Parts: sequence; structure tokens; C-alpha cells
Amino acid sequence: MDMTLKCFQIYVFTLLLLFQIFNNLASMKIKAISLLIILFTIISCKKDKEYPKYVELQSGGGEYSLYIKNGTFEFLKTELISYDQISTAPFSEGKYEISGDELILKSDKGKKYTFKIGNEAELIPEKMDSLKELKGLYPVQILHDNKMPKEMGRLDSLGRKNALWLYFNEKGKVINQRLYKNGELVKDNYKSDIIVK
Repeated sequence: MDMTLKCFQIYVFTLLLLFQIFNNLASMKIKAISLLIILFTIISCKKDKEYPKYVELQSGGGEYSLYIKNGTFEFLKTELISYDQISTAPFSEGKYEISGDELILKSDKGKKYTFKIGNEAELIPEKMDSLKELKGLYPVQILHDNKMPKEMGRLDSLGRKNALWLYFNEKGKVINQRLYKNGELVKDNYKSDIIVK
């Protein structure tokens, strides 16, 4: 039974119980307690926000990458070693959970990173054990539940969609191409010469 149906049943049961109490007792204390029960029921049934099971995100400058993989995550940092050398290495991995509109990363080493889920699967840092300089993580590739590509494209240095973005159905066929500039949609159903197989 899904959470929405369960919450609805609890809500209906609570309303029926309260109706019976209001009919039998007119005490202010009973009415106040009943209203608190309704409020608690509504708050406890807060629905978790949907988030893709498989997504690759990057920070605006590309310094951080986050891979979400069906219940687990891997957080990577890219560092410039010299003008011709870069290093990308994982610094945190573990499990994640969604609570309301937050995505919470819990690393195997006890670190915790809390993000608010924004528009278009964007993650906005809220509570971080470290990474104070991180402003946000933006999706560059989202996969369907069957791990086929759903959407992919490039970001500019501020984390906004830029250039050509491809959108796929669950079988991997391109169903739309959109052209972006600085995060703004320039052309929907754009036709390019790119062939994706």
C-alpha cells in the first residue's frame, strides 16, 4: 500500500472519529485535542518529493560531481594539479534518503550532506559537514529507472543548461532536442545533425 493511500485512510478515520466526538461531547478541551490530532495527521503524511534514481550532477565550475545510483551515492572532487594535469577522486560515498523536499546523503564515514531538491533535479546545499563553498549541484545526465538515458547535456560555469540537450524515451530513442543559452531555452524541438545510437 503506498504512502498516499495510507495517509488518506488515516485522515478519513481521524475525521470520522472527530465527528463522533463532536456530536457526543461539546467540551473545548476535546475539540482542541481533536484539532491537534488532525494537524498531526496532516503533517505526518507529508509526501516525499520525487527524484530520479540515477542521475549525474556537477557543480557550476565542474569542481564537484555527484552520482546518484538507486539508493547509493558517490561524491567526487576534481582538482587542478598543474596546467596539464587534473585529478578526480571520490571523497565520500554511502547511502541517501529523501525526506520531504530534501535529499540527505549519509556517508560510510559518518559525514552527512543535506540538499534541498530544486527545479529540474537541481540540488541546493542546506546542511553540510564540509564543502561550505559548494553553491549547488546541477544534473548533466538523468537516466530512466531502466538505466537508459532520459536527458543529457552541458552546463555553463554557473550550472545553467547550455548548448544542446538531448531527451530520450525509455528505449533510448531521442524524442526531443532543446537548445539552451545561459539557462534559457532558445529553441524547443531543435533539429541537429547529431545522431545518437
